[in-house]
Amino acid sequence: MSQPRRRLHGVISALLLPRDAAGLPAWDAFDANTAYAMQAGLAGVCVNGATGEYAAATRSERREATAHARRAAGDSAIVLSGIGAVHWTETRSLAREAADAGADALLIPAPHFFCYEQSDLEESFTRIAADSPIPVILYNLPAFTGALTLPLVESVLRSADSIVGIKDSSGELAILEALSKEPALNAVRAIGNDAALSEALDRKLCDCVISGVAGVLPELTLSLWNASRAGDTQWKEILAHRLSELLSQLNVFPTPWGLKLIAELRFGVSAQFSLPVSQQRKRQMDDFRTWFRQWWPQTEANVNHV
Repeated sequence: MSQPRRRLHGVISALLLPRDAAGLPAWDAFDANTAYAMQAGLAGVCVNGATGEYAAATRSERREATAHARRAAGDSAIVLSGIGAVHWTETRSLAREAADAGADALLIPAPHFFCYEQSDLEESFTRIAADSPIPVILYNLPAFTGALTLPLVESVLRSADSIVGIKDSSGELAILEALSKEPALNAVRAIGNDAALSEALDRKLCDCVISGVAGVLPELTLSLWNASRAGDTQWKEILAHRLSELLSQLNVFPTPWGLKLIAELRFGVSAQFSLPVSQQRKRQMDDFRTWFRQWWPQTEANVNHV
């Protein structure tokens, strides 16, 4: 079974694609965010996933996001690129373009909007992976696309040499647990849901985390990861509690609006949203800003202590 150019490990930030008031990608801000994640000590970055709002990005924007990530992250970093699309031939083309732009591996979710049977997805994944110039990782994203089942995951891992693992963003751990019991598959196990990270670490079910929170608060996710790996249970639990507090606040907003507010507060990147902001949302955003300004200095002290 082939493997990514670099075996996935550690903390990988799922990056936002910031935009200006005209709706165009703010590449300077994107590059700065990428560089900040790498300076924090992360293993790599992921673009064109749910956090990057891939369904709203043009094909050229997605190609540019991969290229920018590669340049800003440096040659030694892991760069993943999502290739989700409605039509399988577009996904296949996105795979080639991402590889040409410098991606180490690809994330392939089920198509968004339309619903399909697992057999339809298996046929699509297998054909796309067979034509991909670099390894492919399944992307279980049931909040926005069709869900992937364990039989499907195991089947394609056995039959498609280019499919090497899964990023599971479902919040459930059953698939990662099952893969952990099948070492012969040598599958990459990536946890993609921040709410499930602490338990996945406790149960040693993941090789890496691909995290939206790590895109804007890389220090928190990395410290939680390192505390768990070092067996520092006390500080791991403190950091897990801090992450849980944050997620309870972020869950008020559509994905990834809350992360955009954090980027605005931390990096001065003006938050732009996919819909007009209602008065109710404006009040929620003001409340979140007030909360975050109090919460982060306390959390940062925990992070630095670890």
